[in-house]
Amino acid sequence: MSFVNDLRSYLASIVRLGFGLKSAAVTRQPGEPLVLYEFEACPYCRKVREALSHLDLDVEIRPVAKKSPRRAELIARGGKMQAPYLIDPNTGREMYESDDIVRYLYATYGDGRVPLLLRLGPIGDFLSFLASAARVERGLRMIENRKPGPEHQLILYNMESSPYCRKVREVLCELDIVYLNHNVPKGSPKREGFRLRAGKVQVPYLVDPNARREMFESDDIVAHLHRAYGAG
Repeated sequence: MSFVNDLRSYLASIVRLGFGLKSAAVTRQPGEPLVLYEFEACPYCRKVREALSHLDLDVEIRPVAKKSPRRAELIARGGKMQAPYLIDPNTGREMYESDDIVRYLYATYGDGRVPLLLRLGPIGDFLSFLASAARVERGLRMIENRKPGPEHQLILYNMESSPYCRKVREVLCELDIVYLNHNVPKGSPKREGFRLRAGKVQVPYLVDPNARREMFESDDIVAHLHRAYGAG
């Protein structure tokens, strides 16, 4: 079953041409992490996550999968239940619409040029829908009857198109866990600090201060998350 799961995750990465695995040549780092309301299965959210990874930006992920109580929080803040929704505490900007968010990110933290895959319009959206189809039902709805969420925020070292990172992000979404996503794509200057902390550069890497655990390996991380915060 793990092999089939991995294969489907690889297919999703192939459909999106592995975008988000490498850092952009020009990036500017914000003083505070951005905040993104999203859910893993959403094809429009994927485009924003790819841009964030390509631009090497840290972001607090606030999942709003189906049945998540955080959906009410998003409606109260933005006026409607629609994802993705970006908050930039560095500029005071808040916005819906994936294409608007992507253009804003590249204008603010990149060189202003949006990569081709993210400006293909309906074709790009179709490819993102295909990637979601490869992972049908994963990261779509919150698991009910789960244990209380973590007291202290989890941290995930991540690259958007990594098939193994995707498996972890899906479970974090399904468990409705807010986490700090440290994007460390290839070429990221943040990789050296990551290496000093973890001993090597390999993603996914989860830091759970509640369990005093830091760990590599997607299947081990998924098992830990279900054991600590899942239904059993």
